[in-house]
Amino acid sequence: MAHVPSHRRGAGGGGARGGRDARRGRGRHHHEGRGGAGADGVLLAPPRPRPRPPSRAGRPARPRRAPGRAPGRADAHGVRRVRRPQAARGGRSRLTSAANAIARAVLRYRARYTLGALCLAAATGFSLAIPWTVKHAIDALAREGAGAALGGEVGLILALAAAHWITRLGSRFATIGAAQRVEADLRDGLYAALQKFPPEFFARHSTGDLMTRASSDVTAVRSLVGFGAISLIQTVLAFGGALAAMLAVDPWLTLWAMAPLPVLVLLARRFNVALNARTQATQEQLGVVSGRVQETLAGMAMIRAYTLEPRAAGAFAEANRALLERGVALAAIQARFTPLMSLIAGVGVLVVIWVGGQGVAAGRITLGDLVAFNGYLAYLAWPTVALGLTLSVVRRGLTSMERIQEIVEAAPPAAGEGAPLAGAPSLAFEHLTWGYPGRGPALRDVTFAVAPGEIVAVVGPTGAGKTTLGLLLARLWDPPPGTVSVGGRDVTALPLATLRATVGWVPQEAFLFSRSIEDNVTLGRAGLDVAAATRAAGVDTEVAAFPDGYATVVGERGLTVSGGQRQRLALARALAGRPRLLVLDDVFASVDAATEDAIVRALRASGLTILVMTHRLRVAQAADRIVVLENGSVEASGEHAALLAAGGLYARLWRRQQLEAEIARA
Repeated sequence: MAHVPSHRRGAGGGGARGGRDARRGRGRHHHEGRGGAGADGVLLAPPRPRPRPPSRAGRPARPRRAPGRAPGRADAHGVRRVRRPQAARGGRSRLTSAANAIARAVLRYRARYTLGALCLAAATGFSLAIPWTVKHAIDALAREGAGAALGGEVGLILALAAAHWITRLGSRFATIGAAQRVEADLRDGLYAALQKFPPEFFARHSTGDLMTRASSDVTAVRSLVGFGAISLIQTVLAFGGALAAMLAVDPWLTLWAMAPLPVLVLLARRFNVALNARTQATQEQLGVVSGRVQETLAGMAMIRAYTLEPRAAGAFAEANRALLERGVALAAIQARFTPLMSLIAGVGVLVVIWVGGQGVAAGRITLGDLVAFNGYLAYLAWPTVALGLTLSVVRRGLTSMERIQEIVEAAPPAAGEGAPLAGAPSLAFEHLTWGYPGRGPALRDVTFAVAPGEIVAVVGPTGAGKTTLGLLLARLWDPPPGTVSVGGRDVTALPLATLRATVGWVPQEAFLFSRSIEDNVTLGRAGLDVAAATRAAGVDTEVAAFPDGYATVVGERGLTVSGGQRQRLALARALAGRPRLLVLDDVFASVDAATEDAIVRALRASGLTILVMTHRLRVAQAADRIVVLENGSVEASGEHAALLAAGGLYARLWRRQQLEAEIARA
């Protein structure tokens, strides 16, 4: 076939990724193109802006927009950009949204919360009846002296205390039980939302931050709808009931007792404003610390190999100190507020003793009235002093719910299940130019087609853009409309479920879950022929040799199997789903020659359309056609023999690999 030269337009294929991946807690892998996929298929690059199309003749190109999308707008996956937290944006829309979300979650268990509130109301009533009973006992003593019969009052007080304990316990069982269920629902919903995002989302967000949202933030919401709900209901009932009783004893004395209340309200408002900002800052820094821990654990082997323990410990200590400083600042606000509440409550007691004592001396109220009044005032002391803690729990819960809602509301619709395209489809790249944001084009005007059932190998040096082709075809990044088609249909117009069922993608760095080999191949999909898939992938014999066979549990990220076994199990996973089109990204890198030949024969017999990105030109030699990429452009295409005869990049790569093989055999 004819040698097809490319129109080179400068460097642009792959290049180094830089330090951004390490800062985000993801290890770097050697992938082609800019960005690439990690061991778990997560892309190690920020999201791309939609590239502008080439300008038409006679018409200037539109100016390129800055990377990123307008807040609230969805991309091709349906993903909405995660909005900034409330503290950064001002306004109250996010706070209202969080409160509404909490209300919806609570209403699912309205029966339990209603029972808890009724028990708490009963407990409050029993508790408020005790000072009134004490009042009657003291007044009886004042009237009748030592001969007063107080057995009834004593028995009633004991009965009221027992009833208060029982109903209070019932309120806690009902409310805390409901809060645990709300927590489980929130965690399930957040996890389900995270499953819907494309890999580019996880390239933008720290794993540690997402883990914090799924753990610490969910727990904070549980505290709000559990302890916070009990405290809020108790405070309302306590103030309402105690004030009514105090007014019944002496309205004038009640007015004096409530004199410090306006100061309390002003302090609470100022406390709430300061608490909001510091709670948000603390939660965000907690995500940073979690990210440091996740990054260190994931890269422990590398840290030890390069003796980076002091540096890793220093980086964690710095993040942890920042968390400590923010936590101390938050605690300082709480520490200042609680003593102030105690002081205000103490001032109220002093005023009541002074004014009430004068009332008793003047005969306006009885001694029993004063004792009962002080009992009610003491009953209000704990809700008043604990107001700072309650507000802290409420504020942290609302802030955490905002952070959870940012993820849930941005989640795209689920892809669901779809039927694959019929038969082995064709594949076409048409004038594909694409680049990762903030970098030059990774692919430049790439155009070639793959016929149904054809095997085409894409080769080229590191950074040529091979991996990027696979990522765009699988729509792990979205290509420009009209540039990539499968079966004659634009992949950006195909339903994701249909595309996922049609295309089997095997990444360069295969990821295995810490589960059995069978689970890793089937991924929970029923009715799959695991034995046939592993046989086609050339790994069935090795699996059978394991002590537990297909029930063998591989370690985290598949570290208990070899690199070649890991790649072939990932290939078996793709084959088990019966795709119509296979995208293989350097899956033969750790496979010996004999196994490689057997796998290629099995793939050819399958009749699938196959696109193979590879460094190993022995694999390319067995393909029907070879496409050579250099700096993101098609340098040449054709059959193996024709490309060797034409010279150029492919011939140079072939000679180099042959020389390396001869040196290895020597």
